[in-house]
Amino acid sequence: MKHAQAQEVVLARMALSRAELLDAHIAEEPLRIARVPRPVPATRPAPWFLRTPNAELIALALVGIAILGVRRTVQTAVGAGLSASTHRAIGDVLNALRG
Repeated sequence: MKHAQAQEVVLARMALSRAELLDAHIAEEPLRIARVPRPVPATRPAPWFLRTPNAELIALALVGIAILGVRRTVQTAVGAGLSASTHRAIGDVLNALRG
């Protein structure tokens, strides 16, 4: 028996068993009780700092302050900013030298 014929036989058996299962499920299905949806309570708008595009940065700063303290958080942020700025400036200079 070739592959295509074997595949057709398997697919036919699968379709037959699927139909039998669906018929059995529908016959044994309990009555369903309709649920009345509850009204959704009015939600308050989010605070202003959560509606800004920089909400993630603000949240990160608040968590950093809570864990590390103000001084250490500022040192880390300034160090990371200077590092990125320096890296970008050096990359620009090197790209300009290349041509």
